[in-house]
Amino acid sequence: MTRKFYTLLLLLAIFQQACGQLDRETENEIDKVVEYFNNKEYNKALTYTDKLIAKDSLDYVTWTMKGRALFNSGRQEEGIKAVNKAIEINPDYYEAYGYRAIMSKLTGDYNAKQVLDDFEIATLHDQENFKLLKSKAGFLYMTGQYEKALNEYDGLLKFYPNDYSIIVLHSTTNSKLGKQELALKGYNKAIEIDSIQSFAYEQRGFLFIEQEKYEQAIKEFNKVIQLIQKNKELDPVEAYNYNNRGFAYHKAGNNKQALKDINHSLKLLSSNSYAYKNRAIVYFDMENNIKGCEDLKKAVELGFSQQYGDEVEKLIIENCK
Repeated sequence: MTRKFYTLLLLLAIFQQACGQLDRETENEIDKVVEYFNNKEYNKALTYTDKLIAKDSLDYVTWTMKGRALFNSGRQEEGIKAVNKAIEINPDYYEAYGYRAIMSKLTGDYNAKQVLDDFEIATLHDQENFKLLKSKAGFLYMTGQYEKALNEYDGLLKFYPNDYSIIVLHSTTNSKLGKQELALKGYNKAIEIDSIQSFAYEQRGFLFIEQEKYEQAIKEFNKVIQLIQKNKELDPVEAYNYNNRGFAYHKAGNNKQALKDINHSLKLLSSNSYAYKNRAIVYFDMENNIKGCEDLKKAVELGFSQQYGDEVEKLIIENCK
């Protein structure tokens, strides 16, 4: 049974529970919602969700599907409002809480307590939903709740002991908690499982920087760049890793190569505020405060503080008087 067909059967069952017996026309409209949503033709999917809601304005399942389609088409606020409507109609429809949690997390503008409450409700009723549990763990990590995140990843590893992404995320959380040997062991295991993916090499590179093993870090970022250059869909990742390697070169005392790498990173992705911050640090080390301060100003303009904290503001106070 294909995933799309399984999804359709599941939705039909939920619609029947929500709306009672379905007529042929309604079933066809549900088919179209699923078909267009799975094909990422969200505006077409919305045409049919609106038809279904016109028939039954209390159809909380369709309100949820409409919210997902709106969100994925870039209308994030409208998407969340539609899912809110589904929850208002049926507070016991726990799937909607999971979607709202993921949507809110992705916007970056959220009430952390509400997101966690939504994750708790959704996962309490769906304890085998891998994507949802992984997203919950990621949110805990993102909000600095590393012990709780580690507990979630521990639980996932019991059921998915060889899942590459979970092993890497578990290891990164261990690293945040100062458990560097456990983190390294995890990265090594992930690479044994899949030596083609770049994520574990990248995270192992960050670990080596923390351990002041800069030459080893450079080798890790070399590997990442080598792997991702074969996949043009990963161009932003390539830019990030030129920046990462540039910072490692700086820490190793090679500012000339550091500038070369970070300049190339910004050529690939000029909106990366972190690269401007790193290049500023290199310029300060080269006693070129004018260029360093220009880069810090650019980092602020690109939203560094909102994304990463107050490091740039502190550097400005120290170096740009």
